[in-house]
Amino acid sequence: MKQRLLFILSMLAAIGLSSCERDDICPENTPTTPRLIIQFFDINNPEIQKNINELVIQSADTNNENFIEYDNVSEIILPLKTSQNSTRFLLTINADSENESEINTDELIFNYARRNVYINRACGYKVEFLDFQVTQIEESNEALEWIKATAVQQPNIDNENETHLFIYH
Repeated sequence: MKQRLLFILSMLAAIGLSSCERDDICPENTPTTPRLIIQFFDINNPEIQKNINELVIQSADTNNENFIEYDNVSEIILPLKTSQNSTRFLLTINADSENESEINTDELIFNYARRNVYINRACGYKVEFLDFQVTQIEESNEALEWIKATAVQQPNIDNENETHLFIYH
């Protein structure tokens, strides 16, 4: 009888221990999919960063109401699509101006290749963006464009430790 009881207890212990799972939690400081870092510069003096007022950024690919607002900034961070090889954004300056002629929107298309990189069991995968390129949708009247030029600084976006794109205004 003692052997049966001992056998049953050992089986219950084995079943109990086998159902335990490790707590796999991805640490907050683990590098995940990087976002695009953009700095703005003065077109007339390219060495000087320039603040942009009332900047609103919206996806050009969807008709949703989601947007990101910035005010008086010389650097922004944007997420890129991880399921497609391009992301389109509408960038509007002076978005809150009461004078409609001051509101100005330009469209940028970011093209890239994607590479999935395994981090670990807890964190899974992150996406790195390779061969990053920018295309600006040209206005019929060049004077209406507030973005005068762009310059890719890092063609491979694999971290958020450096600026990836300069925009000249």
